[in-house]
Amino acid sequence: MAEALEATALAQHLKASRWTYPLVNAGHIFGLALLVGAVVPMDVALLRGRRDIGRLRVWAAGGLVLALLFGVALFATQATDYIGNTAFRIKMGLLAAALINLALHARLSRLGIARMRAAALLSLLLWPAILLSGRLIAYV
Repeated sequence: MAEALEATALAQHLKASRWTYPLVNAGHIFGLALLVGAVVPMDVALLRGRRDIGRLRVWAAGGLVLALLFGVALFATQATDYIGNTAFRIKMGLLAAALINLALHARLSRLGIARMRAAALLSLLLWPAILLSGRLIAYV
């Protein structure tokens, strides 16, 4: 499956283009910046017991969509290499945990302040760990 993904027209274009790959990479980084830039103040607000985070959620969601879309495109260029990369596997595991936390976040906030704070603290730990493991992909 990874080889088939690498053989797609998109992956081939990204590999061959001088400009598209760096732009897609920049789009991924921009999405991450929006995501983490909204998640940190959102989670800090939740830790303080505030629930008025609607605008921050919109920015975080937009950043997540961009990061995922551009991330999939980047993955397509070297899928077989990434699948065997320990840092990539760790990143994907952490991402899965962060997305599950995100999905449960709204429910937990209705169940009480302690659970809301726990979800916020977990989020504050997961997203930077995802960034770090993503950066380590090139070195592991």
